[in-house]
Amino acid sequence: MAKPFKAEYHDAAGYLDIEYDRRLGYFSMTTDHLHDHYELYYLMSGERIYFINDRSYRVRAGDLVFVDRNAVHKTLDSGRPDHDRMVFYMGTQLLRELAVPPALESELMRPFRWELPILRLPSSESETVARIMEQLIEEMMNPQEGSELLLRHRTFELLLHAKRHHHKGMVRSADTEPVLHPKTQAIVRYLNEHYARALPLTEVAATFRISPHYLSRLFKQTTGFAYSDYLNLLRIKEAQRLLRESDHSITEIALQSGFGNFSHFGKVFKRTVNMSPRQYRQRYRG
Repeated sequence: MAKPFKAEYHDAAGYLDIEYDRRLGYFSMTTDHLHDHYELYYLMSGERIYFINDRSYRVRAGDLVFVDRNAVHKTLDSGRPDHDRMVFYMGTQLLRELAVPPALESELMRPFRWELPILRLPSSESETVARIMEQLIEEMMNPQEGSELLLRHRTFELLLHAKRHHHKGMVRSADTEPVLHPKTQAIVRYLNEHYARALPLTEVAATFRISPHYLSRLFKQTTGFAYSDYLNLLRIKEAQRLLRESDHSITEIALQSGFGNFSHFGKVFKRTVNMSPRQYRQRYRG
């Protein structure tokens, strides 16, 4: 790869965003990721570590990674420099806008709920995916009349190709070379289950019979998240659900989500979601 390069597309209606990045050297995401749209990640070259929910996966060039809505996730340096990737952020209305029948829409979105959300296709089908990606990059770099429609349809074509050939590329646990330290995985699962409680790092370290310093260092090293940042994301995720689905007051939701301080909840929510809890509720409930 000669030099870094970036291309982006942002759908005017908000149904689709596409990002292409060519990165040189070693890179790990610095922002903590949690969003309401579906994410499809395609690694064009290089190798990455992808943390999703409570597991880490080694992702290779040609892999498609399906990240469900509101899943806590992050990409990390794998120890190998240089990579380029495409990321699709898809709103829930995208396929409906393309008049995709509901039954087919459900099938196309099923990979986002797979237990192992990685598709590793054999060379013939992988080459088709690579061609679609090249066409998308070309269209983003040189937009023309109808580009918005073409990019939407190319994204649909990509999902359809994955659906038709998924049986040829389903990844088994052994194929992903799980890299999450067993102790970290146990801690992550513990936090996923008990985030609504006060969980000071010292208490959790004592529960797992390790030192707080070692827990903090191991957690950051293997997940990419600081302990407190990961816990806050879990709590924000639950707060979002309650804001959408319940009639509880925002103060009650803060407490039920695990935030002992309402002011802290408001600051963390706005930093993570880019809007206040009240604005979020109004957006999703009218």
